[in-house]
Amino acid sequence: MLKFVVSENDGYIDRSKASRVYLTMMTKIRSSQNLGSVFCGRGMHNRAYDLYKKTVNEILGKDVSCHFTHAHVKVLEDSLLKAESVTDMGDKAWLLRSTIDTVYDTCISELNEVDSQQPSPFHTQIKNVINEAAPYATKNNFHEVLSKYTSVLKRLRANRKFQELLSKDAQGVVEKAIEMATVSDDLESSVKGMRLSLDRLYNEVRLPDVYCPSSGPQTPSSSKDSQIISDSLLMVDFRQRDGSLFEYSIQAVDDKVMGGQSHSNVQLLEEEKYFSFNGTVSRSNRGGFASFRILPTDKDELQRILKGTKSITIEVKNTCKVNKRYKFQLANEAHLKSFNWQSEFVVEPNEDFQYICLDILSFWPTMFGHVLSSPGNVDFNKVDCLGVIISHVTVDGKENPDFEIGEFGLGIRSISLVKED
Repeated sequence: MLKFVVSENDGYIDRSKASRVYLTMMTKIRSSQNLGSVFCGRGMHNRAYDLYKKTVNEILGKDVSCHFTHAHVKVLEDSLLKAESVTDMGDKAWLLRSTIDTVYDTCISELNEVDSQQPSPFHTQIKNVINEAAPYATKNNFHEVLSKYTSVLKRLRANRKFQELLSKDAQGVVEKAIEMATVSDDLESSVKGMRLSLDRLYNEVRLPDVYCPSSGPQTPSSSKDSQIISDSLLMVDFRQRDGSLFEYSIQAVDDKVMGGQSHSNVQLLEEEKYFSFNGTVSRSNRGGFASFRILPTDKDELQRILKGTKSITIEVKNTCKVNKRYKFQLANEAHLKSFNWQSEFVVEPNEDFQYICLDILSFWPTMFGHVLSSPGNVDFNKVDCLGVIISHVTVDGKENPDFEIGEFGLGIRSISLVKED
């Protein structure tokens, strides 16, 4: 919980100084979480451990620890002692990481509760009202949904910090949405329009690790157009050795990089002539994803191959009865914070392989699962690897309604490119 420093000179509570110290530390913690995830994702657990240890020691320093509760200080001190007795470097790193996550989450929550001058963050208000309205939306009770959406938008508009935080464009979106609710006779259309407005505001003011629920399963974007398939350029062929356009290696990346317990297996099944991606997904310890990456030996070669691509065709089948929603990734792993573009596809459990065509304009730019902007702006000059991921988060940063804890399985025969004319 936030504490305030008493000046030795005049005895008054220096509220602003305490807030600055506390919030600066929160920012440093968040930065160490992001950078530590990158280190662990690349197998550099020792660097992640050193980073987390440095962060914990900084929190426990004499100039900072006075701004944290005794309970927070105690749990951090205990985690340092326990980490010293652990031999595996990955376990050491994530022992500290899980403690840091816990402290960070409770501190942010307590800050919002005790500091009356800092209203509840807009993103939390938006997320909560969308979750509250979701049951009514599923029952087509659009009147109740519209009432809840309108109420939160009016509250946001009346808040003094609304004008300071949101862009003029976003404020215009709010005005238009409120007007739509009052003049339209079509409740369903009004609800959809206001939901889009809330999503827009949410993306502008959101904080990491907060998601609103998805509106439901997307229609599989599969294509049975034989002309498209025959005209595509075969890029990666798992059916035969040396059948791909470039040399590559395969790397599995699961939520263990952030302390989770999901696990994936990646294997080329030569007799069956397809690549198998399977395992189990879990939401334990803030996890919820499993993935693999196709890492080219020559990144420049991959970028040359991708140029002019207007869609990507994948030949896949679901080898498990559950978990049918996946995301295809065009990623930039060379960047320190590792961002990528993702397009979602749904594969119903079936014995047969099917072709799924992903329009390049359907790829959303994301970072650590957080949506950065609208889809459709893939820069092939920044793509240095490909991949597939199963996640509790949808491609547009919402909760995946098809995600089920437990087994998953996907078979992949090939990845092809459809080029511009």
